[in-house]
Amino acid sequence: MNTNSDKAIGDALKILSFTDGSQPYSFANRLIEENELSELVINCLPGIFYLQDHTGRYLRWNLNFEKASGYSRTEIEKIHPLAFFDPADHDKMNAATRKVYKEGYNETEAEIINKNGDRKLYYLNGSSVIYEGKLCLLGTGIDLTERERAQRKIKDNEKKYRSLFEQASDPILVTDFKGNFTDVNGSFCKLFGYTKKELLRMNVASLICPTQLKEKPMRNDLLMKGKHIFRDRVMVHKDGSLIETEANLKKFGEDSIMGIVRDVTEIRKLQRAMELEKMEQIDQEQKKITRAVIKAQERERNFIGKELHDNVNQLLASARMCLSTAKLTSAGKKDFVDKSIRLIDATIFEIRVLSRKHVTPLKGFDLKDQVQSMIKIMEEGIGFKISFDYTLPDQPDILDDLKLNIYRIIQEHLNNVYKHASASRVQIKMFAEDKWIHILMHDNGIGFEVGIKKNGVGIVNIVNRVESFNGKVIFETNPGVGSKLDIRIPMVSRTRELS
Repeated sequence: MNTNSDKAIGDALKILSFTDGSQPYSFANRLIEENELSELVINCLPGIFYLQDHTGRYLRWNLNFEKASGYSRTEIEKIHPLAFFDPADHDKMNAATRKVYKEGYNETEAEIINKNGDRKLYYLNGSSVIYEGKLCLLGTGIDLTERERAQRKIKDNEKKYRSLFEQASDPILVTDFKGNFTDVNGSFCKLFGYTKKELLRMNVASLICPTQLKEKPMRNDLLMKGKHIFRDRVMVHKDGSLIETEANLKKFGEDSIMGIVRDVTEIRKLQRAMELEKMEQIDQEQKKITRAVIKAQERERNFIGKELHDNVNQLLASARMCLSTAKLTSAGKKDFVDKSIRLIDATIFEIRVLSRKHVTPLKGFDLKDQVQSMIKIMEEGIGFKISFDYTLPDQPDILDDLKLNIYRIIQEHLNNVYKHASASRVQIKMFAEDKWIHILMHDNGIGFEVGIKKNGVGIVNIVNRVESFNGKVIFETNPGVGSKLDIRIPMVSRTRELS
């Protein structure tokens, strides 16, 4: 080396010196010559390197060549290049070599067979050069085995995906972010009546009912951000008929949207039919209840009329007779007047009793007092024993309407027990728990079959009253063992009602 080069290297060593004065091994202990540099470069290549003359004799190669081939240096010196290839590829490799010498450069892919007979796919390239006065071929190679394995795996996965995609019973579509179809399976084509070729020229918006598309536009912007969308869509068949669907959409890859579309037309028809049937049943039940209420009102009017006729009318008639007699005769007038007053007082009492039986106050309703009063009247009139355990806390804020409905529920059930149960004893418990009002009623009557009696007007009235306040009703009964009625109603206050 010349003096200037030595000085430059010395300066570089000073710059790269370690703090303790020592120097890196490659600089301090070794200065390479030009021929050593080329050897290092060749052996640092990631793949194989080789130099062969025009007869096919190897002149130079790197360590990777020896490792890949499995042959030693001595063996490689005696091997012809075609020995590394399958005989079926010899013509191909001869042609590739001729092209290098003719055009100066060529590249190809081929399987190389090592000493053990293992085959690996390589990318090979070569250039024609003059080396030491001889026409030679300089080449490199990269092992493509991993790439080939990865490509096969990708192809296998694509084949599996395509098989699943095409054989899926659910209609599947793939679109770009603008909604243009890029792929559909056979089930999708069948559902909408189009061929795959036709659909791949269309946009998914053309299959959506225009009215619904206006009300619920496509949200591809959300899908692009990775959001998963599930929604009902009314879509249009090729023949113009409407198809009710459930669409399940999500981002697919980097630039696509995949969707599964299920035809739910028949399901929705069945649901609507069931809903209509349910509404008709409710309507019929309401009509039945209305008829029962009207019938009950008529019975009530008849009862009141009978009471007025048999009791009040008779008392008033007697009072009128006494007053008429007192008017016509002076003897004993005072006795007739006193008797008339007593008859009028009795009439007032009868009217008061009748009113208490049939009129319930709507304002300031005292639930405990009203139930106790009703029980007293029923015990005196019917003759069976009714025990009443009331432990509800004072709740002046509870809706009067709720309290009145609880009163009517108890009244309805006691009437049912009186008419149908042949009971001698009834227990009523009322208490509050976790913002729920509990009403438990148990009798020792003959019981009944819930499945047979549950549609009776009395029970239907109770259930409707409870459910109107979002409550729950549980009947426990069997023939011969009496019945239990467990009612739970949320405690509704005036404050909650207003809110």
